[in-house]
Amino acid sequence: DGPSPLAPPRLARRRGAQARTSSAPRNLALASRGGAEMARRKQGRRIKRKTQKETDTSDQASELPPRAFVFSKGKVSAPLKALVNDLKGVMSPNTARALKAQRRNKIKDFVDVAGSLHVSFFLIVSSTEQSSYLRLVRSPRGPTLTFRIRSYALAADLAATLRRPYSAGNAVWQSNPLLVLSDFDQSQQEQSLAATMLRNLFPPINVQTLQISACRRIVMLHQRPAEEGGGVELRQYVIKAAPTNVSRGIKKLTRGNRVPSLGRYGSMADYLAGRGGYSSESGGETDDDEKVDLPQDYVGRGAVRDQRVGVRLHEIGPRLSLELVKVQEGVCDGAVLFHAERTKTEEEAAEDAARRQARIDAKDARRKAQEQNVARKRAAKDEKAARRKRRRAGAGEGDGDGDGDGSDD
Repeated sequence: DGPSPLAPPRLARRRGAQARTSSAPRNLALASRGGAEMARRKQGRRIKRKTQKETDTSDQASELPPRAFVFSKGKVSAPLKALVNDLKGVMSPNTARALKAQRRNKIKDFVDVAGSLHVSFFLIVSSTEQSSYLRLVRSPRGPTLTFRIRSYALAADLAATLRRPYSAGNAVWQSNPLLVLSDFDQSQQEQSLAATMLRNLFPPINVQTLQISACRRIVMLHQRPAEEGGGVELRQYVIKAAPTNVSRGIKKLTRGNRVPSLGRYGSMADYLAGRGGYSSESGGETDDDEKVDLPQDYVGRGAVRDQRVGVRLHEIGPRLSLELVKVQEGVCDGAVLFHAERTKTEEEAAEDAARRQARIDAKDARRKAQEQNVARKRAAKDEKAARRKRRRAGAGEGDGDGDGDGSDD
C-alpha cells in the first residue's frame, strides 16, 4: 500500500491515492513500473524485492503517446478549478484525471515524477489580481508558453444554454481527439513555436492503421488574425454520424423498442409525411461536403460500412480565448524569448543575461562547496574509523604480549 509513483508523498492527497487516466492502462503508474516485482510478505514481514524504478530507454518509450499533467498553481477560484477539470477532459485519455496539486508542491516536484511516468507536458492554470493565465510547459527543459485567458466558458455553461445538450459517455474519452490547427503564421517565430507545442500535445495519426470508430472528438485551435484582435480560440466537438435522407419518423421507429402512437393518422404514410417528417427544413438533406461513405463501421445506429452518412459536430466545451504573452526558455524560468507587452533594449537584455549567469554561477559555486564539504566530512569520518581500528589493533597486541610474559614466569 501507499501512494502511487504518480503521486509521491508530497503529491498524494491521502494514503493510497492514485492518479488514474481514463483509458488502458488506467493508471499511469502501472505503465511506469516496467515489470518491477511487487513486494511480498513472508512471515509477517514485508520484503522489498526492488526499490529502484526501471527507466525505459528503448524505442518503445518513444512510441508512447504524449502525456500531460493538468493542475492549478497558487490560489484560484472555483470556476478556474472547474476549468482545470474540463482541460483534463480535453487531454484525455493521456492525462491523470485524479491528480491533485497541493500548496506545498513546487514545479520541481512534478518534474521529478514526470520522467518515470513519461509525462512530457504540463498545463498549469494560475490567477493574479489582474488576470488568469495558462502555462504550457515542456518537461523537463522547457520552453514555457504563457497564455493570458481572455475569456472562457465551461462545459457546464455550454450545456446550460442548449435545449438538448449532448451528454458525452465514458467511451468518448477513451480515445485521442483529432487536432485541427488553423491559421497559425509560420513566419512569426512565436506563432510557429506555439503551433509546434500545441501539435505535440496530441499523438500523431497513422492513416494506415487508423480505426475511424476511435475518432470521437475534435479539438480545434484557431489563430485569429490581428485585425480581429489576435489570440487563440479553443473548441472541442463530438463527432456524430447518422444515415442521410431519413425522416424523423423512421428514426423513431428504429431508435427504440416503443411503437409510436398512430391514433391521429390514417395510415403509416400519413405519419411519415406529417409530423413524423423531418425535424427541420434541413433535417432531411445535408450538404454534399458533409456526406461520406463509411469505409468501416462507426459508432451509432445505422453507421455501418459502405453506408452513406452525414457527419455533424456537437460542441461540448470548454471554450477558451487565449493570448500568448510570453515565451521563456526553461521550465517557468530562464531567458524571455518573446514578450507581447515589453520590448527590451540590447542593454537591458545584456543586463538580464548577466544577472541570470550570475545566478547560475552562484548556484554552481554552492554545489561545489557542498560537494567539498561532503568529501571533507567523509574523509574525516574515514580517518576517524582508521584511527579507531589502529587503536583497537594496538590494544590487542598489548594484551597478547602481557599473556606471553605471564606464561614464561
